[in-house]
Amino acid sequence: MKEKVSIGNILKFSGAFVACAIGSGFATGQEIMQFFSAYGVMGIAGTAITTVIFAWVGGMFMKHGYEQQLREPGDIIPYYFGQRFGKLFQIILQVFLYGVFVIMIAGAGATLSEYFGLDPMVGRVGMALLAFFTVILGLTKVTDILGTLGTVIIVFAVGIVIYSLVANASNLSASLALIPTLEMTKTQGGWLVSGILYPAFNAVVVVILASSIGKSANSAKEAQLGGTIGGILFGLAVMIMNLGIVANIGGLYTKAVPTLVIAQEFSPVFGVIFSVIICCGIYTTTVPMLWGVVRQFANDGTKKFVAMAFGLTVIGLILGMTDFKVLVNSIYPLSGYLGAIMFGFVMYRDYQRKHPKEVLAEESYEGSNVISLRKIS
Repeated sequence: MKEKVSIGNILKFSGAFVACAIGSGFATGQEIMQFFSAYGVMGIAGTAITTVIFAWVGGMFMKHGYEQQLREPGDIIPYYFGQRFGKLFQIILQVFLYGVFVIMIAGAGATLSEYFGLDPMVGRVGMALLAFFTVILGLTKVTDILGTLGTVIIVFAVGIVIYSLVANASNLSASLALIPTLEMTKTQGGWLVSGILYPAFNAVVVVILASSIGKSANSAKEAQLGGTIGGILFGLAVMIMNLGIVANIGGLYTKAVPTLVIAQEFSPVFGVIFSVIICCGIYTTTVPMLWGVVRQFANDGTKKFVAMAFGLTVIGLILGMTDFKVLVNSIYPLSGYLGAIMFGFVMYRDYQRKHPKEVLAEESYEGSNVISLRKIS
């Protein structure tokens, strides 16, 4: 029987995936600069690796979300890791998701402070309030909002960088030669590790929301296409963003919000517009991070859910007073290693789904584990 596929749903799912992955680090250009631009020529190769991994992981998360139809969003974790390791990983995951939420709050403060000269608390408080009120609307509203904003953000962010890249294409080779002489904040481990860690930490960020979105698809094919296309689009956006930053690296490497500098050079008016776009990018990651953590403790719409959302928002606002660049350089690489571990379990689970008899035969000696496997599969 032919699987039902809606082009509209695929676009909405891919848009929501992109929106969730964007966040403050991508929209501001800060994480792209640390993970890729700082490595010059090899950083470009790193973005190619990142794109392939994004396409794979996006499709897997949404397809598995549809196939398993899990009752609770967080159940995707024990599905991948099993009941024993799943509980431990869920705890660790929530800590990192909340850490990303804190980064988003700090990023909002940095953006408004760098462009408008406002006190960072204005951006932090504003983003915290927006996230709180959106989260209490529930997942359906969150998906619709993210799917729409994701397309807008990617078009504006990539559009301005393409313009800058074309305008400064002649500087690209000189900029690549300049990079090794600059004192730039970069991830540890080299370009190859960065190319793997970047999609890995994003996987930690999007796994719960992506699998929840996939659950609502009309078919496994529709869910997988939505995630795969979303991953490819985001990977390509990373490539273009990196090239645009590299071409202008001399004037950007010390900035907290490099993309905003590029937009301002294009036009002061466009700089104002782009600052709003960046805030939207931060917003689209802040919301699912807060929702994902709160949803582990309470159901949408309940008094407990609202109370948890409010309490975690207040704590996140306090923690978000830390320097934005420091937060990006510390939390993201750590969550990337966590995501890399998760990739191994996702591969195994997909293999198990395709070869159930082989896997059950291999593990039959563990009696109790076979029962666990059948429950999760």
